[in-house]
Amino acid sequence: MRLTKTRMILATVTALALMVGVGTAFAASGNGPTLKEQAAQIAGRTSYDAAVASNLGTTTAKLNAAIKAAATARINAALAADEITAAEATTLKDALADGTVPAIRLATAVTVAKELDTTEAKVNAAYASAQKAQAIARVDAALKAGQITEAYATELKTEINAQTFPGFGAGPGGGHHGHGGPGGPGFGLGFGPPVDSGSSSSSGSSSSSSATTSSLVFA
Repeated sequence: MRLTKTRMILATVTALALMVGVGTAFAASGNGPTLKEQAAQIAGRTSYDAAVASNLGTTTAKLNAAIKAAATARINAALAADEITAAEATTLKDALADGTVPAIRLATAVTVAKELDTTEAKVNAAYASAQKAQAIARVDAALKAGQITEAYATELKTEINAQTFPGFGAGPGGGHHGHGGPGGPGFGLGFGPPVDSGSSSSSGSSSSSSATTSSLVFA
C-alpha cells in the first residue's frame, strides 16, 4: 500500500512537471521532440538498461530477453486462467513482437526474477539503484550546463538520496510496469528554479525540489 501511494504521488508530480515544462514548450513550437532529443532519449534508455543489467550481474541482451519471456508467460497464464480470450492473447503477443507495446509493460518483477533465476527483491533493488543513479546524473548534468546552482544541486541530491525508489515498473518506457512516459525516457526536464533563484524561500525550495526529483527520474 505504501509503495502504491508513493508511485501515485510521483506519477502525479511528474505529470504536472511535464505539462508545465515540456508540454508548454511543445505547444508553443507546434512540434514534438527533435531528432537530437530523440537520440538523447534512446541513449539514456540504453544506458539505464545497461545499469540495471549490471546491477543484476547480467547483460542487457539477457535482461531484455528475460523481460520479453516474462511478458509472454504472463499472457499465457492469463489465457489459461480465462482472464483473456485467445484473440486478446494473440493481439498482445503481436504487439510484443512488433514493438507496439514494450515487453516491460506486460512483465512483472516476479516473472522477470524467475526468468533470471533471481529474486523479486533483487530485481526491484537493481531498478531502484539505476533510477537513483540516473537522477543524480541528471542533476550533475544540469549543474555542469549551468541550469542550476551548486547549492540547489546539493539540495536535489539530498532529496534523491532520501527517497525510496519504486524499483521495477518505474523509470524510463511508460506504463505501470514500464521503465517513464509516452515515447520513452525524458532527460534534463524540469530542473525547477533558474540559476539565479538559489535564494528562494525554504518552503518554496522544498516544494520545487520534490517536484524536480520526481521529474528527474520518471519524466
